[in-house]
Amino acid sequence: MRANGLALGVLLTLTLSAVGCQSGPSTKALGIYGDNAMKAGNYAEAAEYYEQYVARRPIDAEGHYKLATAYLGAERPTLAREHFIFGMELQDDGRFIEGAADALTEIGQQEELFKLLRSKAEETRSIEDYTRLGRYAARVGDVDEAEQAFLFAAKLDEGRNVEPQLELARFYGSLGDDARRLERLRMVLFLEPDNKEAIDGITDLGEVAGPAFAIPPAEQG
Repeated sequence: MRANGLALGVLLTLTLSAVGCQSGPSTKALGIYGDNAMKAGNYAEAAEYYEQYVARRPIDAEGHYKLATAYLGAERPTLAREHFIFGMELQDDGRFIEGAADALTEIGQQEELFKLLRSKAEETRSIEDYTRLGRYAARVGDVDEAEQAFLFAAKLDEGRNVEPQLELARFYGSLGDDARRLERLRMVLFLEPDNKEAIDGITDLGEVAGPAFAIPPAEQG
């Protein structure tokens, strides 16, 4: 998942060389101009300001995140991917891997997408990272990968919290699998009897979301 070291060095060399020839707005002003353009939805303009900002502050993780986000908004996902990945080298922040996954999805690089997300999930073995893998797998249409990831997230949670159960319910709902959706909603009801999403979902499926209808999550053993 680490970026290529040579490419990293080249980027730093190029951007550091720009620092010695600053002109025009201050670095702070460039950041403000970029932020204002982003808020207005002018992504290409924002990217121009953030490019100058990052040239002056090449190891500013937030600057790379903003530039990558602007590139993504301006429909330049390949450049966005580069800066999200670079930002991951600078700061351990879930926003960077989410952004990189969005960019890879836009580009259509499914193999690299799964390599990135699987590597992160296997490294951390966290509910959050397996859930992220499940969401993106579902988004690109890999149903088996998505189900395995969601189920493993629920297994890691050991049936203690509603969100892994809701993720599974939503996933099965997206497939039109009412039986398994209902089963997971009943598990949510066991953990949180007043959960609105579970109650509404159970009602939509023609059942009564009463206390007797709840069942323990399968992962509780």
